[in-house]
Amino acid sequence: MNALIQAPACHLRWTVTRVAAHLYAVAATKNGADYDFVGNFKSLTDAHRAGRRYAEHMAHQSRQPSDSRVLMRQVA
Repeated sequence: MNALIQAPACHLRWTVTRVAAHLYAVAATKNGADYDFVGNFKSLTDAHRAGRRYAEHMAHQSRQPSDSRVLMRQVA
């Protein structure tokens, strides 16, 4: 069968790092090597929610190419 279409692999992942008391930094990657800074968040729950939302957005962007940027509310 020649119906198989090759597409780039997607490795969506985010990391949450505690940088201070009640302050968590979130970074996300699409390819497993290059990380984008997502933001700083006051709670671990908010940090993981932002990472998940960013990864979902990147997955949608990979299906629909556009030049729009993700706007996220950062709490510092």
